[in-house]
Amino acid sequence: MGAAVAYLNYIVSKYLIKNKPDMYTGGQIIRSAIQIGYLLIIFTLGGYTPWDKTWLLIGGCLGITLPMFYFTVKLVKFNDKKKEEDKDGPRV
Repeated sequence: MGAAVAYLNYIVSKYLIKNKPDMYTGGQIIRSAIQIGYLLIIFTLGGYTPWDKTWLLIGGCLGITLPMFYFTVKLVKFNDKKKEEDKDGPRV
């Protein structure tokens, strides 16, 4: 589930870079809200599972963080490609 949250954050960031680059920094608020909401759901519903909330939160944090390494590399490559296209003009 954490990988899905990381992917959602990647999609939000990619959209902002592609369509509204001047709002990218403000988009961090959206990404943070998604991550905090996910962790809040884990904390709130963790009592209904047989596992300890602490370990669920640790797993949730790792589930978000580890895939973000992959998505960050993809996002940097996308941003570099976009900068090249902006510099060279659109490709036909």
